[in-house]
Amino acid sequence: MHDPSLDLTARLARLEREVARTRGIALGAVAALVATLAIGAAAIHPPAPLSHSALTVRDAAGHVRARLDIDGVHLYGTDGHERVLLGMNADGEPALHLNDTRGTTRYSTFLDPKTQFATTRFLSSASKSLATLSGDEEPFLRFYDKAHSWRVYLGISTAHDAILNLSNGSGHLAAEMLGGAQPRFTVYTGSAENLRGSLGINTAGDSGVVLADTAGISRVLVSGDPLPFLKLMTGSETQRMYFGLSSQGHPMIDLRNHLGGDGYALTVNDGAYMKLFDGSAIERGYFGLYTNGTSGVSIYNADHSAHWTSP
Repeated sequence: MHDPSLDLTARLARLEREVARTRGIALGAVAALVATLAIGAAAIHPPAPLSHSALTVRDAAGHVRARLDIDGVHLYGTDGHERVLLGMNADGEPALHLNDTRGTTRYSTFLDPKTQFATTRFLSSASKSLATLSGDEEPFLRFYDKAHSWRVYLGISTAHDAILNLSNGSGHLAAEMLGGAQPRFTVYTGSAENLRGSLGINTAGDSGVVLADTAGISRVLVSGDPLPFLKLMTGSETQRMYFGLSSQGHPMIDLRNHLGGDGYALTVNDGAYMKLFDGSAIERGYFGLYTNGTSGVSIYNADHSAHWTSP
């Protein structure tokens, strides 16, 4: 038997599908029309250029207290002086400036235009640097005096060691302290920055002291190596005195002539002995213990031949 309700249900389902299809086509046509109109409007009326006008904020008295423009954000005091700038500096880099009550910049931090590392400057009322902090690959902190001459440098050296430099007030290095595997403390004088004294560790791990004259020539050497010694030298760096251990580890005193040749030697090993030399560094006298354990005195001729011996 045929059921009329089934035919009615089928017809309603088919009608709903047709309505949904018609709605989709209509929405697509509207979207295409809107896009076409937008493109046409853009062609007829291009976008307005970026406005260079500033946005200002005033207080109750009508004073400008804040301004936003293409340079950044500006904050002002009640007297109209700019106190804060957060924006782009003259080099086109981001920067923060803090100004005093007269509008003079006293603090500035920015990106260096060449290295792109952050740099901070503390400035005087005359806009001269008092201190500079740089965050580059060898970060440093530098202090200046009122004459804008650098006085203190604290940072990392190119060898990546800690370094502290002090100047003499004229922009010349006066003292340096260096960390690392060979720590060193050195003092300098004059515009030539001549070395006058140094205390440090050498590449062999031995400690040493160097004292120099005004020309920077070493005059005193003290070494703390396994064979410690003290050396005194002339202005031509000719050794005149040696006090320390010999190459055999025996204590000795060695006095030399103006040419650096042997003059007097006193050594203590299994027994003590003293040697005297002439101006040609030829041994002329011996006083002490011989290798066979006996004591004696020997006098030699200029050719080092025996002149007198006892016993």
